Amino acid sequence: MKRWLVAAVAVFALAAVIPGQPDKDLVGTWKMDASRSKFAGSGDAPALVVIKYERSGEVLRETLTVTNAGGVTTRSIDYALNGHELANGAGDDRVVSQIISKDGVTRLQWTDDGGVFTRTIMLSADRRTMTISAHDSNPDVKSDDLIVLQRQ
Repeated sequence: MKRWLVAAVAVFALAAVIPGQPDKDLVGTWKMDASRSKFAGSGDAPALVVIKYERSGEVLRETLTVTNAGGVTTRSIDYALNGHELANGAGDDRVVSQIISKDGVTRLQWTDDGGVFTRTIMLSADRRTMTISAHDSNPDVKSDDLIVLQRQ
């Protein structure tokens, strides 16, 4: 009976769709699949989102490029792989980032004066499709977007 339980736990761990090692599972370039993504404010929905993750030492760097009606914006955020908070930017552009991995769930989080922006990341079993559930605690921002991206 114990062997069956150990085997079941091992299979479940292998089949998990949420990355346990964001430094390995996320690295690469991801492009939004607009037909499968849903944004709270349809007028504000981006036409294109490209996210590139790179590992440098004990830091995961995220470069986020968003194209919408207002043009193209790019922002890079560094996350400490050990889960500690990490300051990025200065002045009004300053955010504190953190990777939170708990119970098999990985979240990337930014905190600034406006609140907390959290993205829960799920990967398909083949690691080719990323689904991001995004939530912004700032009451002035429409939140709860679902963004589907494909590995490039």
